[in-house]
Amino acid sequence: MLLAIAQPLAWFLGFDSLMEFIAFVIAAAVAYQALKGYRLSKERTLLYLHFSFVLIGAGLLVDGLSSIVVLLSQFHRGFVVLYALGYTINFIAQLIAYGLLVFAYLQQTRNISAQFAATAVVSALFFERNAFAELILIFLLVYITAHTAMNYSVSKATNSMLVFGAFASLTIAHFFFLMFILVPIFFPLAHIAQLLGFLLLLGMLLRVNQPS
Repeated sequence: MLLAIAQPLAWFLGFDSLMEFIAFVIAAAVAYQALKGYRLSKERTLLYLHFSFVLIGAGLLVDGLSSIVVLLSQFHRGFVVLYALGYTINFIAQLIAYGLLVFAYLQQTRNISAQFAATAVVSALFFERNAFAELILIFLLVYITAHTAMNYSVSKATNSMLVFGAFASLTIAHFFFLMFILVPIFFPLAHIAQLLGFLLLLGMLLRVNQPS
């Protein structure tokens, strides 16, 4: 079944791989700048951001490589399973990464929720791209976006606005990934929104790390 779906959408896999490799480079830059910012300020949230984007970058790289292998094999049955495996690894990496950021914000408010722990159970499942996986990531991202929106409403600072914009873009990206299951045109829009979110975070970190 996956073979029948993948053949007419070969260009989607190629585009997917290209955008994931670009996103991997930006995620690596975000991770580096977050670690640099942590060393300068000792702000613990930046350390969580560093580890989160190391995971996100690794997941994107593996997912992109698995799609390339499937394309180069011309959808050979022995390699098609790699597509599902790559997505599974990428999903688990993002689940842990965004979960870490939820945990960081919950720590800030001293209110540890059981909801995050409940979502971790799904990491044992095996996924192709599907609505269930995307809804879990959207759930985590909506929480982070709401928290960053509240931070911005209080501080009105440019950096807070960039963080809010970044996670709002990532939430929209995963909503578009969800809609792609029904309408293919949302696929490139999802990748563009994801890159925008990463770039906004990178811009914020470059501002933070600027010598005063």
